[in-house]
Amino acid sequence: MCNSVEIGAIVAYTPRELANVVGQDAIVWSDQNPFVRWPEGKEWRDPDLCLCSVNLPATLTKAGLRWKRSGVDPMEFVVSD
Repeated sequence: MCNSVEIGAIVAYTPRELANVVGQDAIVWSDQNPFVRWPEGKEWRDPDLCLCSVNLPATLTKAGLRWKRSGVDPMEFVVSD
């Protein structure tokens, strides 16, 4: 299972979906490729891949959102009001 971000009724599974909610400027990409066996020369910061390439704590904080990790699934981030 990959990361997800729940913001109210919206659940974002990709960087593009998250950017639609928090804005493209708030996305903070990870410093290192998180994927094993990634094809050389292929961009891993693709907005349509999973959220594993995004530094979610930094992104949500930069967007000014209060968040926590789900108690059920540590890969699920929940934004609170």
